[in-house]
Amino acid sequence: MKRFWVGCVAAGLVGGALAAGQAGAASIFQVTTTQAVTQDILTLRGHPGYRDPNPFLADPYIFFDEHVRILTQEADVWDPSQIPTSPTQIPFPGDYNVISSADVTGTWTFNADFLTGIDTGRIATDQDDAQFLGRTAAVSSFRARANGTDVGSGVTISTAVYALNDLVVGVGGERLDVIGIVAEEAPQAHIETDGIILFLGGADNWFETAAGSIPNFNDIVVSAIENREVLSDSNGDELFESLISNDAGAYPLRFSGFGAADGSSEQSPLLPDSVSAGPGSSPAFSFDVASAGTNLVFIDPEIAVGYTYELVGGGTVAAFQAPTLGAVNDPDGYTLVLPDGTTFNVLPGDMVDFVAEGYGNVTTFDIIGISEALMIDPLDATTFVAGFLFNGTGAGSNMLQTAIVVDTDAAVPLPPAVALLLAGLGGLGLVSRRGRRAA
Repeated sequence: MKRFWVGCVAAGLVGGALAAGQAGAASIFQVTTTQAVTQDILTLRGHPGYRDPNPFLADPYIFFDEHVRILTQEADVWDPSQIPTSPTQIPFPGDYNVISSADVTGTWTFNADFLTGIDTGRIATDQDDAQFLGRTAAVSSFRARANGTDVGSGVTISTAVYALNDLVVGVGGERLDVIGIVAEEAPQAHIETDGIILFLGGADNWFETAAGSIPNFNDIVVSAIENREVLSDSNGDELFESLISNDAGAYPLRFSGFGAADGSSEQSPLLPDSVSAGPGSSPAFSFDVASAGTNLVFIDPEIAVGYTYELVGGGTVAAFQAPTLGAVNDPDGYTLVLPDGTTFNVLPGDMVDFVAEGYGNVTTFDIIGISEALMIDPLDATTFVAGFLFNGTGAGSNMLQTAIVVDTDAAVPLPPAVALLLAGLGGLGLVSRRGRRAA
């Protein structure tokens, strides 16, 4: 039997105060940030304020109804009050965009070893000069919150890493070395997206100083978020374009490093490699445990008070070890419930040996009693670590972890944004430019 740890610790250092390791050792990282962003939605079926000159038309505003239909039925507008109720409210000519604002909290999972391959001899004049460094299957999670309410959330299935060396970003010729961490969504029919991008910018010697090793995350001076989506109908005709973005600023960043993330310890747990909607729309994270011998979905505000674990694809769970206090600060512990109703009280760090207790065929059980005060986000697979011993696992064996949730109206405290740096930089010069739309 081999002990595996799944999930991971939401520990890290605020403000990027983390020196990355040298090349050679596996370096799976997560970076979490909360940033104020703008959602900018442009419908693409004619200008809603255009008035047809034909005097015999009963309704000369021939594009307005379609504009409202797209915004109410196709687009997820964060602030519905911005949707116009009359075409006379809409200035014409010129593009008309519906604007909303929210705080987006995202956790990107990426392989920092990719950053050792940056070519410092290659200068980026624009985003087309981005160096592709690598891609890995890694689940990232996101939540948008506006006016005290969750307005959007979701997960992505892979992460690509890019670099732009000495990119000109300011009107005065200022340059930054920029990393782009792209959380990529599963392909969906009729949706074109660039992924949810976190830009991390350091001074123009940031990459050169690293010299073939992972750049020091302490040296990040600005960051920004961007996500562009275009939705088309079944005929391939574009309905709307959505751009989520903000100005580059010195936003708080929290990094967590998990080494090889191979499940060998509480400090190096397995991370999920896929996610699906579980019962009641709770996310179910999947962890590949074969070697033992993881579009934005809208949900109600919820917090996790427990998890259901299920081993599928072969094998049994021989033992379970609860998170230590260093991983989850819940000193009164948890209750483990087997399918037949048998319960075990489990304190932090305690192990339940199912085989020794006479339960040799366990494949599923619940852990309940997680303190609501911890406000564990059910979308986040990075806040609850647990150890497992398995018997008989092999190819195709996966541990599923599904959140048990409770509704709450309590607002999750968000880290305060700090003062903007380099105010003239905008979105690091990488925000897509929109073409003009004909009436």
